[in-house]
Amino acid sequence: MKRSLALAAILAIVISSAAFAGVQDFGKFTVDVVQGWTADNQDGTAIITKNDSSAQLTIAIADAGGSTKAQLAEAFVSEFKKSGTYTKITAPEADKDGDYSWDMTTSAGAESHAMLTIEGKDFVLLVMTNVQNAPDDFTKMLGSIKQK
Repeated sequence: MKRSLALAAILAIVISSAAFAGVQDFGKFTVDVVQGWTADNQDGTAIITKNDSSAQLTIAIADAGGSTKAQLAEAFVSEFKKSGTYTKITAPEADKDGDYSWDMTTSAGAESHAMLTIEGKDFVLLVMTNVQNAPDDFTKMLGSIKQK
């Protein structure tokens, strides 16, 4: 998927002028949270919300339990559907590397893009909501994620 490839390229960019509020530890990973955003640690999942609530980044890294990327993608999509938060969810699609992504929309019209991969024995799930409201902040934070 073109968006997945573009996002992967963005993740590789290191922006030296980033204004970070500070490195925050979420157990299996750390993230430099940008000023103007607030991070909440919910059982090792980072939920990072722009202070005006116009955008959100969710990062989950946990043991994949031997599941494949396809199995995990389907399981997450199923859980998102059950949550009732999203009114529209596209089917997960694999890119050339076998990583999965899908789009979701809330009843309020907030657009999210989810990406899932496996690194070592852990899955990495990213959910980016309303990226258009803070694209530079997303780029900075995504580029700062460090697995332990």
